[in-house]
Amino acid sequence: MTELPPIVRKLPYVFYALALILGGWRFLNEWTAIEMAYSGLQGGFGDDAFNMAHTAGRSSAIYWGVADFAYLSASAAMLQVLIAIYDKVKGPAQ
Repeated sequence: MTELPPIVRKLPYVFYALALILGGWRFLNEWTAIEMAYSGLQGGFGDDAFNMAHTAGRSSAIYWGVADFAYLSASAAMLQVLIAIYDKVKGPAQ
């Protein structure tokens, strides 16, 4: 078996960084969109229907930010485990 390229060994850390960046970016985009959508509301949030929709939009922003973060973090962790397994079972270099 041949040795893994150094870039492959660094990929999990790239994925962890992307998880933070893209998870945060998704959260901020969703949050900003919902705040902009309800910022022009004339009557304020006294109406329960608008208040519930605003709350649901905020909840969705949190959900998608966390979901993207968790997905990319899990991908990084899986890659890290696969590299560790490869290191454990690799035979002598030919």
